[in-house]
Amino acid sequence: MRVLLIAGSYPPEPCGVGDYASQLSQALAAEPGTEVAVLARGRPVDPGMAGLTLLPPVRAWVFRELPAIIRRTRGWRPDVVHIQYPTHGFFDKRLPLLLPLGQLLPLVLRLAGLRVVATLHEPPPRGITLLHFLMPLLGASGLIFVRPQFLDNFGTRLRRLLERLPLVTIPNAANLPVSGLSGEQSKALRARLLQGQSRLVVFFGFMARHKGVERLFEIADPDTDRLVIAGGSNDDAYHRELQALADGPRWHGKVSFTGFAPPAEAADLLAAADAVVLPFLSGGGSWNTSIHSALAQGSFVLTTGQPASGDDPVRNLYTAPPAGLAEMREALRHHAGRRVAPAQGQSPWKAIAQAHLAHYARCLGRPV
Repeated sequence: MRVLLIAGSYPPEPCGVGDYASQLSQALAAEPGTEVAVLARGRPVDPGMAGLTLLPPVRAWVFRELPAIIRRTRGWRPDVVHIQYPTHGFFDKRLPLLLPLGQLLPLVLRLAGLRVVATLHEPPPRGITLLHFLMPLLGASGLIFVRPQFLDNFGTRLRRLLERLPLVTIPNAANLPVSGLSGEQSKALRARLLQGQSRLVVFFGFMARHKGVERLFEIADPDTDRLVIAGGSNDDAYHRELQALADGPRWHGKVSFTGFAPPAEAADLLAAADAVVLPFLSGGGSWNTSIHSALAQGSFVLTTGQPASGDDPVRNLYTAPPAGLAEMREALRHHAGRRVAPAQGQSPWKAIAQAHLAHYARCLGRPV
């Protein structure tokens, strides 16, 4: 099967969904009988593996690029085109009627004679009209979700409409490798980062308001903790608010903003942490790659969820209710520094790729 993945962003451009597309493209290309191509913008990094081709990149997701996008897509002759939403790159430029080009691609490509599948990674965010969210569905021959009960975000009529399409939920996995740090290397990294504090508390991922990054300053203890906030932000105002908290009298000199790091460096940071704290305002879950990436290193992970399941010592995960700041402070106090063995064995991305191939076959009307 020939699969063309389209992502608004792709490594090295920072984007969690772009990282997902990179992992998926490599896992698909490793499956026998599968050829994969990727169409993205910028300067995507070629992993240099057999069966995976990077098409000439798109300069920007705007109308003037549409002829080139269609030409490159049709020219590769895919069996299925798989588009990822919402990758950051799709939303850099606005079209008339405030519809980004990425929203229209499934319909345009369907009209060009191609079979299209779309993955929806996030429910409709606040401030986004239903039209913006539904446009990617026009022209799609099938849908993939990474969140369970995704259709619960919609009313009954819309759910019935979507249920006419082939649908599947395929869980997510870590976007980072398992750290290769030795014990001595980890100790040296911790000493460099702690700068006199006794606990290393890390946040990893995009600094967005719904991630609740500001809550770190209430959950962690400035008397003992060094906060490392690893990730970037598209919201300059929010970044300034976080910087103001870091510069305040309680936390001055005890917070580092590292920005985005290469995957291996990010994995090392998570592995060295006493706790990775992800205090999402609406709760995290199986769809969140930051949670998976931190758990893979064996470090203690403190996050939120609905429902909140409390302590899971086997996975080294504590899940508190989103509003449970006091519970999160107590969990951090009791469990920071707890470690389990890092992830081993076969990568979960192989099963993810196989589930995708089965769904593509259903969307194409082929035997699974």
